[in-house]
Amino acid sequence: MKRIPRPSLILLLCCLNSSEAKRQYRTALHLTSLTSTSASTTTTSTMRGATTIPAAFALVPEIPTIVAQATSGLATYFGLVAYFDRPRGRLDVDASNIEAKQSQVEGAGLGLYACRDIPEGTILGTYPGVVRPADNYMVKTGKAPDAGVYAWRFTDNQSFIDPTDQNGQLLEYCFGGTDDFPLSYFLHGTILRWKVSTMLSRINEPPIGGGGCNVRSEENLKTREVVFELSRDVYAGEELFMDYGLTYDRTTYGDK
Repeated sequence: MKRIPRPSLILLLCCLNSSEAKRQYRTALHLTSLTSTSASTTTTSTMRGATTIPAAFALVPEIPTIVAQATSGLATYFGLVAYFDRPRGRLDVDASNIEAKQSQVEGAGLGLYACRDIPEGTILGTYPGVVRPADNYMVKTGKAPDAGVYAWRFTDNQSFIDPTDQNGQLLEYCFGGTDDFPLSYFLHGTILRWKVSTMLSRINEPPIGGGGCNVRSEENLKTREVVFELSRDVYAGEELFMDYGLTYDRTTYGDK
């Protein structure tokens, strides 16, 4: 039944006798009361009649919208984490041309060696790892000091390339991930599994009195890459060496 506005009721009273007017007025008030309280319940028709359900369930049609919005938000979040925490770097030389084994440098661990003669000017690749803002990376080294051994610090001191895992250990491959974003290590290490060889991070500085460097590096601050290139001909069995630059911490050199 259509609701009758209260001003219309007054006009209606003028047209009806008193008893009919009273009955119509009571009916109108009753309908008004029903309308004001109907916001708390929702009536749905079924084959057997009308069924009244709690007003809270009136939100059920909104659930697909909420789920869609949440899914979109998660997709955006994981997309950003996948991009910013991805492993970078590449190995341009054939992996069969180089190998990692015990370095000639005392206490340096593994070094990188040529397995065959490689000519001067050969591009070895770019330094592997995740590009990290300097402040964030320093937080990691506070928890995992070993990470500092392998990270490349850019000359502008704005960022690092970190090839190590969550615990600061250098593995055969870098899968990416940081502790800057929740679930980043899980996303990269378990789901995406993008990987970059860490062989170029095994190149050491030459020992004191050694034969000098045979690898040179060139930074690109715009793309945050470091390109490694042979500065002279290298012969099979020769270890690769490079200068780590002025910013590298050498305070532990000579420690046994």
